[in-house]
Amino acid sequence: MTEMSLFRWVDCCITDDNVPSTALPVEHKIAHLPHNGKTHCVHNYQILCLNHFKWVSDHDGRVQGAVKTGSNKNGVPLFLGRVFHEGSWIVGMINPRYDTCFYPYKGKSLEANKHEALVGHFYEE
Repeated sequence: MTEMSLFRWVDCCITDDNVPSTALPVEHKIAHLPHNGKTHCVHNYQILCLNHFKWVSDHDGRVQGAVKTGSNKNGVPLFLGRVFHEGSWIVGMINPRYDTCFYPYKGKSLEANKHEALVGHFYEE
């Protein structure tokens, strides 16, 4: 199993005033949004596309070049992150104010201080 097969797509969910990032299993055609301690199913989302990207350890919430996926209702920027949980990588959102990655797991929104941020490298044509 390759790293890319661990999640199919990364997306932004559009809800009220915030735009958090989540993992999207293609076969279900819904996004899973970690918010307020629960996982919510969302049908209104945008697929993110990058030319090149890599995962970088994030210990202080300030990874240069981290992929911003939106902001919460207070205007705090949210970034794409992932955590290693029970043998698998799970994609979630990093809130730099708390240096925490929030991620969906079995219907709940969990959080981890040890996480990685997705860093994008865009090529000019």
